[in-house]
Amino acid sequence: MKISWGVGITISIIVFMLLSIWLIYFSFNQDVNLVRDDYYEAEVQYNETMEKVKRTNELKENLKISIVENNIQLQFPNNLNYKNIGGNIFLYRPSERNLDLTIPIKIDSNFTQTIPTEKLISGMWKIKVDWIADSISYLSDEIIMIQ
Repeated sequence: MKISWGVGITISIIVFMLLSIWLIYFSFNQDVNLVRDDYYEAEVQYNETMEKVKRTNELKENLKISIVENNIQLQFPNNLNYKNIGGNIFLYRPSERNLDLTIPIKIDSNFTQTIPTEKLISGMWKIKVDWIADSISYLSDEIIMIQ
């Protein structure tokens, strides 16, 4: 069976159009995970964020984040009044956005907050601590591995 060149070109165009339609359909049905929904507003506040990081780095004693047994332990500087420390702890899971957590800071008299890792799946987590002490805001972040 011999196909004329006109039919061959028509079949090629139809196949190309079907592949293009499939590619467009496939692309629009992909799940796009942004780190934040409000990334534009966060970008606008970049200078404020950098000021917080600078203030944090200038502290005599920095916030220490460590994993102790099955807990994430945050040790805040003890030269501050622990009753005046507040803010939020953000746990980002880079590979699965729906696992991200926000935890309010509630430290004890030892300047420590403990977060159990039982509900966290193993792997890499980015922990970001946006905290205020004596009306001055600070920002610390670190990457941790949960076993």
